[in-house]
Amino acid sequence: MSAMNSLYFARPDTMEVWQVDEPTPGPGQVKVKTAYASICATDIHQVTQGVLGATPPMPLGHETSGTIVELGPGTEASGLAVGDKVTAFPVSVCGQCANCTSGMPQYCVNAKPFGGFSEYYVTTAATVFKLPEDADLKSYAIVEPTACAIRAMDLAPIKHGQTVAISGIGGIGAILLNAILLSGAAKVTVIEPVAAKRQMALAMGVEHTIDPLSDDIAAEAARITGGRGFDVVFEASGSPRAAAPALDIVGRCGRVVYFAVYPPSFELPVNLYDLYSKEAAILTVFTHPDLFPRAINLIPRLALDKIIGPVVPLSKALDGVELFHSGQHPKIILDCTA
Repeated sequence: MSAMNSLYFARPDTMEVWQVDEPTPGPGQVKVKTAYASICATDIHQVTQGVLGATPPMPLGHETSGTIVELGPGTEASGLAVGDKVTAFPVSVCGQCANCTSGMPQYCVNAKPFGGFSEYYVTTAATVFKLPEDADLKSYAIVEPTACAIRAMDLAPIKHGQTVAISGIGGIGAILLNAILLSGAAKVTVIEPVAAKRQMALAMGVEHTIDPLSDDIAAEAARITGGRGFDVVFEASGSPRAAAPALDIVGRCGRVVYFAVYPPSFELPVNLYDLYSKEAAILTVFTHPDLFPRAINLIPRLALDKIIGPVVPLSKALDGVELFHSGQHPKIILDCTA
């Protein structure tokens, strides 16, 4: 059996590129040769915070694009074929548990990560989605976070002309910002400590930016909205320090959407009287595989030249992780063929 590179959660607080056996597809599975995989904050936080119940050793990576190279038995009715360009939902699902049969496969109790930071992976055919034949696979490595952004937009629909703020425009935050800018939102405001990302946001079309390290967030929000507060506030940084200000700047009958993954031990104090007085709502976002076709359709509408940053070979994946920690780039991509 051939060996391949795969980035692993090797032991507590440690990632390593391991040489492991190439996987073989079982019944109902497909084998994908990974072209590109995008680094997500959740990948990092699985290692540093144990989010989503992550424990070592486990393969990492869930935002991928690639090409099918082998079909397992029982996939004949899937419509998939060797040579298809594809992306995949982050985990394989059983399709039989109570959550799967209730239309919530994203909460499958038998879900298994496939390890997208690998030269090859196998996963269930039901969670693999075809890409256009002429797809630039680097661009489609961000389908999964785009599906999460669509989920957020569906849960907190923005009416044309409503005022919107977003805190944090890292990788997935930049995709969500792009969706907001396509939605008809007004007075779109970015709250972001990194100057280069604030400039990127302005280039994408936002009207206002706030530096949370030097500006009074509440005062700036009041100035921008004429004292009304924002109709919708998205918190996409995952920083505990950014969680409370989102509640301070939402207006009456507004919605605060906590979009990021926070440390498992973090608890947010909420003054329910203030929330009641505004009749505001708090929402959180996960994901859903049914959104992947819509996300695939949306990719050509995104400002990919601004969202996608450096491309790093899989063999030097730890360099890509260091770039992620620099905070200077939205999306860092691993070239899993190198």
